[in-house]
Amino acid sequence: MMGGQGSKVKTNQFVSSQQVVYNAVKAITDARDNYAKANNKKPDEVKPADILKDKAVESIGLQEQTEQIVTSVLRAPKDQLPKAPEGESKYSSVDIKDANSLANKYTVAVPASTAGGKTEYQTLGQYLSANELAVYELEMSQNAPTMGADNKPVDNVTKSHMLVGPISAKDYEAQMKQIETMGQGNKAVKTGGPYPAHLFATKEGGLAFGVDTQGKGVAIFTARSGLTVYKGSVDSVKAFFEKPDPNAKQPEVVNVGVGLVDAKDVPWWAFLVCILFGVLMAFAFEALTDYYVSLHKKPVTELGHMASAGPAPMIISGFAYGQESSVFSLFAIVLSLTVPLIVFPAAVYGGYILSFYGIALVGLGLLTTTGFILAMDTFGPISDNAQGVFEMSGAGHDNADGARRVQLLDAAGNTTKALTKGFAIATAVVAAVALFHAFVEEGMLTNVGMRLEIPQIFLGLLIGGATPYLFSAFSINAVGRAAFELINEVRRQFHADAGIMAGTSKPDYAKCVAIVTAAAQKELLGPGILAIGFPVLVAFGFAIGQPTTNIGGVEYNLVGAQALGGFLAGAILSGQLLAVMLANSGGMWDNSKKLIEDGLWGGKGTEAHKAAVVCDTVGDPFKDTAGPAMNPLIKVMNLVALLIAPQVIRPWPQSTLIAITLVALGALIVAVYWSKRGSMATGMQAAAAEEA
Repeated sequence: MMGGQGSKVKTNQFVSSQQVVYNAVKAITDARDNYAKANNKKPDEVKPADILKDKAVESIGLQEQTEQIVTSVLRAPKDQLPKAPEGESKYSSVDIKDANSLANKYTVAVPASTAGGKTEYQTLGQYLSANELAVYELEMSQNAPTMGADNKPVDNVTKSHMLVGPISAKDYEAQMKQIETMGQGNKAVKTGGPYPAHLFATKEGGLAFGVDTQGKGVAIFTARSGLTVYKGSVDSVKAFFEKPDPNAKQPEVVNVGVGLVDAKDVPWWAFLVCILFGVLMAFAFEALTDYYVSLHKKPVTELGHMASAGPAPMIISGFAYGQESSVFSLFAIVLSLTVPLIVFPAAVYGGYILSFYGIALVGLGLLTTTGFILAMDTFGPISDNAQGVFEMSGAGHDNADGARRVQLLDAAGNTTKALTKGFAIATAVVAAVALFHAFVEEGMLTNVGMRLEIPQIFLGLLIGGATPYLFSAFSINAVGRAAFELINEVRRQFHADAGIMAGTSKPDYAKCVAIVTAAAQKELLGPGILAIGFPVLVAFGFAIGQPTTNIGGVEYNLVGAQALGGFLAGAILSGQLLAVMLANSGGMWDNSKKLIEDGLWGGKGTEAHKAAVVCDTVGDPFKDTAGPAMNPLIKVMNLVALLIAPQVIRPWPQSTLIAITLVALGALIVAVYWSKRGSMATGMQAAAAEEA
């Protein structure tokens, strides 16, 4: 949770009492080990007095009980010391002013303020809105006089420290007055507080008060909430106690825990740094793309000079340069996403929530260049269409200078389009990383994690890494099928109407447009099923036959979610590398052709130009279809995973898991079959047979 004003942002993280106890014990054992190392002693030779003045031990806030607790920790066997809490649910702050908040699903029994009065029942939200709860530190003095040697009473005052609350200010004052009226030298003095207490809750309905001690060492695990809280509506709880029914079920009493709010101040400049690195990442992608795709930079000129040797060397070198550019693009992303981990260290802020917020800010910085990117993306098709119109007009035959100018414009457009494709995949990766954290939260994987030695996670990683390759195969095959349908239609029109070639009649353009449009829509079926079916298959398939994990008293099947997390990681990695490689290699082949058309190796009509045309034909489905399609693929799979995560972790019956898995598998089989229903080769054979 974050909030604040002015130049600072304050983060609040709930720390359970079990974690506080573990931290206190760890502080004592660490102080013992450090003292033993500094004084050349064995750990079991360290005495409590040796470490009582240690700052970490003093900060625990045990007061006069410090020596007793330290002694018990030092004497206890290692296997009997508290372990780090495992399987704890994450607590989030509850907005008590929200009518739909969890606080209104619980009822508080408020005792009567006067004798003979009635107990009042309120929702927990109503009670907390009317009463600000806090914790107070008290020093209790008790006088138990003893008889002296002269048979006269001698004062024997004992002092102890205690925590009271979370409690309202009104109830605190009442308790203080009650202590004073007890007599016998009893006295209570406030030594600390009030420390405000805020309500936190888990997804499973667990409640706890988080106490903000403003950085002071307070043994918060000794505090106890005096509220009697019932699960259920006010009407149902009130009816049970005021009109008892022996057959009615007693409302469940909820144990409201007490924990610590670990508050940290975050400097404003840390957020600005993340945004700035997002902007820098956009410029880094621009520089990388310009180097690899621009008309007069080394990669494109090298490909152009290879054209005289045929298309094979151009394709090989283009692939190599494309793979190289993909790696450097990945390094740029990694560098930018590492910055939030540095400026928001998990060790300082108690987790990675701020780091992932910083990653989202990197994405925000990246998107600040959207206007510039859109302008360049628009320039590409405008210049491409301008060249097409110029060539179809026939003006290029009498205006060589004009033809060269529109070719240069087209080449510049290819470079700007390649840049926007790299930018799009970068935004997809950054968004996917941010969404990945949301998936981890929804999948209850924060505590258990995703360790690669778990076979299901590693297998999910392998499947995720393979998915973008299958997706791109679907896309490229679809281009081939649609292209041949269009070629076949053009050939049919040439045979049916000789006037088209003679220029006396016009071709049927509408038919060609209809073929391309229909093919584009039909070919979306397979990739669409792929993007949805694979996450479902991995998540529910790997959950079959797996044991459940208890978190916060609720059973979850986490293995499927862990496998799905590995799947997403593999898909993000291979999708980014493949997308940039396809986009940049296709752009290089296209611009190398433009370089030859500009006069290299004799220009158009030469063997070098024919080789470049072959490479351009290979590159078009790469840069215009398969490469850009990785962007929505990564986003869709992450969104699907996030949406199904709450259902994946439910302990479904085995029959349900098997049924869902079979449905997803069947859908994927249909998608593969749909992509294999025909190819360019079968179409060419059919056309040849028809002509014969």
